[in-house]
Amino acid sequence: MTLPTGPSPSTSGVMTAWAQLVGQIFTVWREAGLSWKPRVRWFPRIPPHLDIVFGWLFDPAEGDDVDAILFSDERSSSPLHDIRDFVGGLQLPMIDIKGRAGEFADAAFDIMRPNTWSETARRIVGFRQQRERLAPQYRHTREPDLEILAHMYVSGRPLRGMRYPLTPEAVCYPGFFSAARVVPIAEEFVLRGFLKKTFLDRLHECRSCRSRRLSAREECPSCRSADLRETALIHHFHCAALMPEELFRHGTALVCPKCKRQLRNYGKDYDRPGHAHVCNTCDTTSSELEVGFVCLDCSARMDGDAANRVDLFSYSLTDAARAFLEGHAAVLAANLPVSLQREVARLNATAGARAAIAEIRFAGKDALIATSGRPAFQKSRDLLVENLRNRLAGVGSLHVAEDVAYILIECFEPHAEAWLHSLLARSEHLLRYKLDARLAIAQLLGRAQP
Repeated sequence: MTLPTGPSPSTSGVMTAWAQLVGQIFTVWREAGLSWKPRVRWFPRIPPHLDIVFGWLFDPAEGDDVDAILFSDERSSSPLHDIRDFVGGLQLPMIDIKGRAGEFADAAFDIMRPNTWSETARRIVGFRQQRERLAPQYRHTREPDLEILAHMYVSGRPLRGMRYPLTPEAVCYPGFFSAARVVPIAEEFVLRGFLKKTFLDRLHECRSCRSRRLSAREECPSCRSADLRETALIHHFHCAALMPEELFRHGTALVCPKCKRQLRNYGKDYDRPGHAHVCNTCDTTSSELEVGFVCLDCSARMDGDAANRVDLFSYSLTDAARAFLEGHAAVLAANLPVSLQREVARLNATAGARAAIAEIRFAGKDALIATSGRPAFQKSRDLLVENLRNRLAGVGSLHVAEDVAYILIECFEPHAEAWLHSLLARSEHLLRYKLDARLAIAQLLGRAQP
């Protein structure tokens, strides 16, 4: 579909001016490679005062044959961290019409700002070109995990974390789903070798409500009150008294509360070695205070070492993920991680190789989730994976899918299966929450040497 040369002439001077402006936009779009009238979906709706002019520029559409999403939310204070939860369509660029979405959109379009016209066209064209490079089954997928991978691919932007204090998670991923949805999926893809993560920040989390919006404060080590005052210390040389200055003060004079001598000469009778803190609640004097937290969401108080520590990460695509999305990965089994598929393909092409794939399933998964929650299962599984990887170094490799893990042993001998069972038992023995992990040899690869 080619772009029209411009809207129909109008007898109104105002409409004629708008028509000329739209014609200029079409010209810029053509120069940027946008040679068709974009088909768009509006969110939440097209503003009434823009319907005529934007009707000349864009064709409204639904379904899969859409080039972009036009974001026109006029609310000045609505949150943006979860906007993609509602807008959807991660394989489509989100174009900000009102100029308030910032990094949460893929481009901004302002009909009165020519510098935004070409960027909008480039993003629409770029997204379409990248979508065409995806394997057909991923171009319009509605599965959240695949949507995230596909959006990283077509947009060219990593899953970059950003500190965001407006949500209890205190982090968001502009352009993607909310952090609560996207992080568990990203961590699964890290285990599968599709994403690489880089450290962003370390936060503390409330034990009561899991909010990361905590207020750090200095507290009295005796009663944990934050009602503290600072006072100077005085050291009396004669009797070695070391106390707050206020205890020495008698009017304008300094009198030692321990030996009752008057202090007259600084440097000869006494010195001032520093400061201390006095608790207004329990009168305890402390030179070192404790650190505590108060949750800004539920008001729970906790000691500094009692709050959960949470690491935040950003994520980027690996070569394995790109090959998977483009349909270039050799699919040897639908449920095998791509990293394992590649290793198996290499071994099958090696003469004289004898390898085996051991499959590990977690029989205790459902029971553990029911009693302790999914985070407990995921943490135990990740620890088990780490233990196994450490023990397998130089002998085999570990590859993880969502509900199963695989061990690839390149030199598989008759005694290797028993050794793997023992290895798994020792690795799980270290876990607080047991997974009831069960191992079986799923496939033998290659052929024995003569």
